[in-house]
Amino acid sequence: MIREILYEETGRKKLAEGMRKLCSILNCDGGILLNGSYIMSASSVARQIEGEDLYINQGIRLASEGITEINARIGCGTKEAAAMLLIQLTACEQMAAAGINPVYLAQEIKKAAGRMADKAEKTAIRDSIHLEEELLKIAGEEELVEMVLQAMEAGEVVIKDSMQVKTRMDIIKGMTVGGRLLAGMPATLKRAHVLVTNRSISSFSDLLPLLEKLGSCPLFLVADEIEGEALTLLKTNIANRRIAVWAVKAPGIGKRKADMLADLAVLTGTKVYGEYDLLARGELSPEMLGLAESIEVRAGYSVVEGRTSEISAGRIAGIRKVIEDPKTNFYDQQVLRERIAWLSGQVPVIYAGGETTVEVKAKKLRLEYAVAYAQSVKKYGMMPEGFADSISVKTAGEKIVLEGIRKSLDNKVVSAELFVFLLRKITSITALWLTTGAVMVSTGYDREDRELMRGGVDVERLRAGDGY
Repeated sequence: MIREILYEETGRKKLAEGMRKLCSILNCDGGILLNGSYIMSASSVARQIEGEDLYINQGIRLASEGITEINARIGCGTKEAAAMLLIQLTACEQMAAAGINPVYLAQEIKKAAGRMADKAEKTAIRDSIHLEEELLKIAGEEELVEMVLQAMEAGEVVIKDSMQVKTRMDIIKGMTVGGRLLAGMPATLKRAHVLVTNRSISSFSDLLPLLEKLGSCPLFLVADEIEGEALTLLKTNIANRRIAVWAVKAPGIGKRKADMLADLAVLTGTKVYGEYDLLARGELSPEMLGLAESIEVRAGYSVVEGRTSEISAGRIAGIRKVIEDPKTNFYDQQVLRERIAWLSGQVPVIYAGGETTVEVKAKKLRLEYAVAYAQSVKKYGMMPEGFADSISVKTAGEKIVLEGIRKSLDNKVVSAELFVFLLRKITSITALWLTTGAVMVSTGYDREDRELMRGGVDVERLRAGDGY
């Protein structure tokens, strides 16, 4: 690729201009209207304001990635992050202009942020008296805040779209399996056997030995696919009441499907049978199947009420570790929390309603962010009021960091996790900007790139990992 480079102070000025351009918009009071809907995403705004100056665009992207990561981790903090970055950026520009070495200044502010973050983690309080105020800022409606708090008391909260105008909350007992019913009629099953398999079943003879052993006992079958002879004979025998089987196609694809099948197996006390397991050899017995206390079978989904056990508790603990991993983004965390809810046996579900699809999506996002913030407070606590006043500063770096805290948070009582992550992430962006020696941009394709492109090679993707 054809590249251009700006060095040291000239390059940093261009980056700062881009960072300031994005942060000034994100720091505005009120929502940001984009393409007819209000958004909460720094990356969406960044894409819209990028212009012809490629160096300024680099600054926009640098700020956007950091702020987006904060929002994805905690569920909020976009405005606070933008304000803190603006303050640190302005202060560091002034210090650098006064002759202070940028590399030295970067080291100082990182040390200062580390010390303040460590102190914050130790002084966080569990008193959530200000939680409702913060949730109201995120959710926008008192009714939604009350719903979130009630749902959190009932268990791990799940947020879903609703076709209705009014937002509502339901407490569901059991795990929802979203696959469509392939064989059998909608019904309520009691003490049903559960067979979970990740293979496709096309031969009825694979199921016949097990069905003969079960007799009239109900069987809830979840499989990757049921087709051909197996599906035809299942429907025929069910219609003639020779067998009591309800067959469901496993929902989802890839890892999502595998996780769902494994969770269902754990909840009902069985395993996921594969291509070469006992099912294929006709050696499966009723004792090897799972058992559900009750199953509500519907045309498009089923609700399975199993039994919590030490195995399911261990699986929940493993999922929580993945949630706490800093690499797990906000959206994956929501999916993982939903799995915990199913395994826990009691699921508070908030259905986000609205008059239009756009309104439903916006309300669902606000609810997800509110729940994520409330869960953060529940686990890590909140920063005590006036925490910034208790911090003593000596160095220039400490003064810059403290000024950013005071002006961006404005004495707000916020989640301790948000405070710490905000402090560390924004300071690391500022330090990166201070120590930037050169800014490189791609301005076009050279002859080698054009030849690769003619051969069908994605040059942009190819060059993305080459270190430039």
